[in-house]
Amino acid sequence: MLFKQTQWLFRVCILATTITAASGAMAQTNPDEDLTNFMTSDVIGIAYIDIENMDLKESAALMDKLGFRETIRYQELLARLPEAEKDISKLKEAGLSRVYALLRTSDIQEVGTSFVMPLETGSDPQLAIEAFEGVFEKLSGGKQRGYKVSSRDGALIAAADAQFDRLMNEKGSADSKRPEIWKAIGQGSLGVVLFGDEDSRRVVQELMPEFPSPFEAFNGDLVAVDTKWLGMSLKLDATPKLNIEIETSDETSAETYESLLNNAIAMARQMPQISEAIQKSELDFVVKALTPKRDGTRVSISASQLTNDLDRLATAFSPHIKSVRNAARTTQTMNTIRQHLLAMHNYESAHGRFPVQFSVDKDGKPLLSWRVHVLPFLEQNELYRKFNLDEPWDSENNIKLAEQMPEVFWDMNGKSFEANKAGKTIFQVPAGEGLVFNGGTEFGFGDLTDGSSNTIGLVAMPVERAVIWTKPVDWNVDLKKPLEMLKAEGRTHVAVGRCDGSTDSFALKSPETWRSLLGPADGEVIDESKLK
Repeated sequence: MLFKQTQWLFRVCILATTITAASGAMAQTNPDEDLTNFMTSDVIGIAYIDIENMDLKESAALMDKLGFRETIRYQELLARLPEAEKDISKLKEAGLSRVYALLRTSDIQEVGTSFVMPLETGSDPQLAIEAFEGVFEKLSGGKQRGYKVSSRDGALIAAADAQFDRLMNEKGSADSKRPEIWKAIGQGSLGVVLFGDEDSRRVVQELMPEFPSPFEAFNGDLVAVDTKWLGMSLKLDATPKLNIEIETSDETSAETYESLLNNAIAMARQMPQISEAIQKSELDFVVKALTPKRDGTRVSISASQLTNDLDRLATAFSPHIKSVRNAARTTQTMNTIRQHLLAMHNYESAHGRFPVQFSVDKDGKPLLSWRVHVLPFLEQNELYRKFNLDEPWDSENNIKLAEQMPEVFWDMNGKSFEANKAGKTIFQVPAGEGLVFNGGTEFGFGDLTDGSSNTIGLVAMPVERAVIWTKPVDWNVDLKKPLEMLKAEGRTHVAVGRCDGSTDSFALKSPETWRSLLGPADGEVIDESKLK
């Protein structure tokens, strides 16, 4: 569907910002000449990355200024920049500077996007293929099954089986040239344009839902009939530029889009999480900068005014971004804990008991953490099968797997990035005599006489106490001083998961209440109000 394809844009943005780094002059290229031979009739949109027209080091500095420093994605970007610079050099040396993705409804449903990459005159196609395959393998986390790469008409082609033969043999139509589109969105570091075809427009027109006032005009006729194309481009450098363009079939439709966008901005401005977080003067500045402009049948939004005054942008958004980031991080932590608890519940259903804190050999020696044994219940069967379960975590085979910690054990706080990269996790069970987890001692739902909702089964420890995820080590609870190992600088609350699968955030106070919640069968009355 036409607008569903915008999801692809975000994948392209992530692609560009996580594996590409470059500088230098903009590549001089005519997209129409590059693509005409490959524009088969079912293409509904095009995305591109111009790897000579971005500076991600400057973009990273902007992210830092806006308050993203402590996010894990920012840390990942910084960590990948050196390797990305090597990748970009290989691509440029091989004669590749711009990548186009041809978007089709069928391709996106099947995750089989086709790529066209113009080659510089005189370039060796085989060297270009090898360079592209090396980067593509990193992107996909391994070879993509069914993808083929070859060259034709001065360009490299990469596509899944379903489209590869077409692109190698079928000539595109000269009618596919769209100079007005490339003039509007073709000057960025990356961009996407959607123009649809007869089938996709018909589907959008039939399935477009009805929206309440003041958005009732955003309907199937406007989107599928009266819209020629819509596009977005983003320039990544010291002063990034975001442009959104909508081309309509008549001025009345352009006026409708202008009104809809103004209504959306006005509604967003009234939202408490925005109006209360950003000063009125700064909010006025942002709204004015993002107000859509209409010129005949074209409606545009440009963020240039915002990015030209980065200090003011940072002043307006940094506190709000930090607030949103902290809330998102807490939500992510809670969601991760729920995933682990669900895995434990499914393990209990399959085995009649929870996973033990760690498996042991015939002599009682600890082998592997519970985190390894729940892998099949976290959709990690392939990794699980690589472990030698009768060997300790640091055996010759198993120690190598410690480096492959699944993201489900990561903490999304940027402060944890180095620990995560080293295969260490903060997600641990409370362990000790009389608790649910105690070495190789087995425990099931029937043993939770205090009730599963009254028993803590998992905690998010301070990053300073992160442990190698395969190692049979957790939070070894000292019930006399249960809060000591949970404390860290600036930490006031701890994310916890109960054995019934629910999550909560408990304050680091009232040790007696913590003791009651840690014990699964102590019969004590619990007053949780003391932990709020």
